[in-house]
Amino acid sequence: MRWVGTLSLLVFVSCCTFSQETHYSRFDDPKWYARQIQTLHDEVAKIDGDLKTLLESRKSGKGITDAVALDQEPEGVNSDGQIDVLRKRRAELLRQIDALEEQARHNAIPPGDIRKEYEPEPLVSSPLKPSPEVNAVEEALAQAKEGLEHAQKEVDLLRRNQKLKAQQENSNPEPRSRRDKQSDLVGIGMRLTEKEAEVQEAEQKVAELEDQLEDLRRIPANAEARTADTGPSNPNSELSDKDEAYWRKQFAALDDKIRTAQTELDILQRELNSGLVQYDPNPATAMKESITRRRINEHRKAIEKKKKELAELKRQRDELEDALRHAGGPAGWGRE
Repeated sequence: MRWVGTLSLLVFVSCCTFSQETHYSRFDDPKWYARQIQTLHDEVAKIDGDLKTLLESRKSGKGITDAVALDQEPEGVNSDGQIDVLRKRRAELLRQIDALEEQARHNAIPPGDIRKEYEPEPLVSSPLKPSPEVNAVEEALAQAKEGLEHAQKEVDLLRRNQKLKAQQENSNPEPRSRRDKQSDLVGIGMRLTEKEAEVQEAEQKVAELEDQLEDLRRIPANAEARTADTGPSNPNSELSDKDEAYWRKQFAALDDKIRTAQTELDILQRELNSGLVQYDPNPATAMKESITRRRINEHRKAIEKKKKELAELKRQRDELEDALRHAGGPAGWGRE
């Protein structure tokens, strides 16, 4: 009779397995792959059109001149530079398409399903209020995207700092074996590796939250629960109801933005100083740069813009300190 008990157990496990709720995952959704690939193909088509126009202009000579307007800032790189940039971007887009198709194949999605043309996702417009679960996931997703953007910015700044440090060390005439301290590039490289790992984790978190949000939106919600009135809120008690964790989180987020902006400002200034003493290896570009100072002027504009951004962030912090004081919170909540 043992086999009867085993069979009953298998049947029970199978029923439980089939009764489990299937959650949405973009990696099992042919429409998601199709829309991503279509967006990439559209950009490839646009690049192909731009490349055709540039190549025809270069061949015919129309719209191209070797003259340099000494009294004007150049609008950008020349046609050869534009063609090179577009070709690199096109190759990267095709690589992304191949990666998506390979991922779909790995998830057992038929190739024909991801090559269909699907209608765009309909915009959901309902008079019903979103459920508390949807609101919570939307808030978490917004925070995750902000964290991802911040991590990507830090990676970019570390790479720029790494490039500046490498230029500085390469211009040092003293042999490496006779230098007193270890290269700063080692520490920068380690931090860069850590931050790149953080970016990957943040990207994964954003993807999971987007899938979770889509999953929740596909579940029919109870209209009564969604339209339930939680009662009017008292705006006068809103600030006083916020606890220490809330205030510390707000100050920490602003302080983080201030530090990042200050770091970027420092790097911009160092890049400007480096640009003032370096020449482009291309003689034609070097001559043009020495006259128009395009890159230097662009960096100066970026520095002024970053200074204004930094001043605005500091102003926001002052306002947050005032709000904390008016709410009766201790000043220590605004300090690290």
